[in-house]
Amino acid sequence: MSRVELPGGGCATESEALGALAAEAKKRGVSYGQLVASTTEWERTEIIRDYCASKRRKARRSGK
Repeated sequence: MSRVELPGGGCATESEALGALAAEAKKRGVSYGQLVASTTEWERTEIIRDYCASKRRKARRSGK
């Protein structure tokens, strides 16, 4: 998997990327493999960016 640069600097970790794609697959009701096979690299990058942004917003709100 290629590096995914995040808005505001930094990069998603491998763990964050895998977690983002697994969560999206669950949300769509498909397997991880089906999600990866049916999306482009650009779509997967956007899924990871959105997931990381959401995760960081939640962490800021909770004061962590």
